Amino acid sequence: MSYVRSSWKVGVGVTTTMRGPLSVVPESSGAPDMTAVSELARSATSAQNLAAARRLEAAHLLVLHMARAAEQSGPGGSGRSGRARLDPRSRARDHLVAACQLTCWHAGRLVTAGVQIHTRLPRMLSMVGDGLLPEQLAVDIACRLAEVPDSIVAAVEDEVMARVRADLEGGDRPSRTALDSMIDQAVERADPQVAQDEVEAAAKTRTVRFRPARSGMVSMWATLPAADAEMLRRRIEEGAAAASADGVEGTMDQLRADVLASLAAYAPAGEPEVVDGVELGEVRVGSDVPRPTVGNAAAATGQPIRITVIAAAARGRPDRVEFVSGAGAGVDWLRRQLLEDHDARVRFQLIDPVPGAMDSPGRALRYAISPALAERIRLRDGTCRHPGCSVDARDCDIDHVIAFDHAAPELGGPTLEWNLVCLCRKHHREKTFGGGRYRPGLLGELIITTETGHQHRTMPTGPLARARDGIRDEVVRAMADRLLSPDGYITNPPGTDRVDCPA
Repeated sequence: MSYVRSSWKVGVGVTTTMRGPLSVVPESSGAPDMTAVSELARSATSAQNLAAARRLEAAHLLVLHMARAAEQSGPGGSGRSGRARLDPRSRARDHLVAACQLTCWHAGRLVTAGVQIHTRLPRMLSMVGDGLLPEQLAVDIACRLAEVPDSIVAAVEDEVMARVRADLEGGDRPSRTALDSMIDQAVERADPQVAQDEVEAAAKTRTVRFRPARSGMVSMWATLPAADAEMLRRRIEEGAAAASADGVEGTMDQLRADVLASLAAYAPAGEPEVVDGVELGEVRVGSDVPRPTVGNAAAATGQPIRITVIAAAARGRPDRVEFVSGAGAGVDWLRRQLLEDHDARVRFQLIDPVPGAMDSPGRALRYAISPALAERIRLRDGTCRHPGCSVDARDCDIDHVIAFDHAAPELGGPTLEWNLVCLCRKHHREKTFGGGRYRPGLLGELIITTETGHQHRTMPTGPLARARDGIRDEVVRAMADRLLSPDGYITNPPGTDRVDCPA
């Protein structure tokens, strides 16, 4: 049987060959050769593992390069103050984000693993170099061993890698949970005090996060100490079981979600508040579990609930109640809240989705960004605008892409929507002290040219940006009419004569 071969470069110095077609059928029969198929899969896996080894090596070499650059003068070098120096691992991570189409989280773990494997984990380096470890498994182990002190890391590595090798040779790949347990046990055997210190340190990483999902839903995940998580689990399970016994409609998963949501109902001091006919101070599990409301949430802080409505109906898009995080609800939800909750205290903020709707020539020449404009930028961007970064816009700085010229504001960096983006603190520092070049676009695009000459572009993904979908041509024409001067350049600021800037 003949194959078609094609080769391409992967990572550093690795050539991967793909054969096609993938179906392996002897010419003399119609049945596939299962041995040949199995060997094809095994060889592809081996090649993939070897390519992963080169990528881990490349991550390590990139850190070494960034560290050498930091010792020299120039961006981030020793000629700068300590505040202006950039961490070599962070810079390597940001390069890999764009070069390998990774998120910042995955690229950061790749860098950590590459450094650990090539500097602290010789046994693991040997197994990775032989193509025995899949990349994700290698990254998981190396990142976990990065937390183990130098005094016991050799003993822990020997025990863990011996068990991992035995599992893989037996055809059983350990899960991340199994790995964590395996390493915890090895650390405890090597030094019980270190194991206890890790437990105490881990408790400080507790967190709860929310992430927008499909169709108006939001996913929530939490990392909690085991005892706290068990108490919460029991509360949710008991509430869902009681609600089911009381005849409340819904699956157990739905009822668990209802019980969790009911925890948002606020029970103030003093007179008990009544929600859905139930006094919050006397809440019982089951059908009495109240639903949180806008008015109840306002009572929790003593401040009116601030609701943002993006007005897009006039341009053929539905009006939406939106949150900075990118999650939102329909106006019908808000209408029900106002009709059913007589104690609701709401402050409305109506947002015009047209780019630059809040811009003005006078404000463009001031460095300070008004709270309303900052909120608008966060609603537009949704997250940090650096490639691969998912830090929520609420936790980001608002940065002038073209630096504001404090000496002569009319010459550059206006405080206008098109020149403002959300950047998390790490990527704000990378932009300020790194060697990349940053350019803005009319509709919030951010174009980054790296020191290696590669160009990357990110688009805003927040609710305000989504509200502009479908009216993009109209928006571009209106924006161009306002921002572009007759010679085709962006005016600075809009409405004034363009001033040529020195090269």
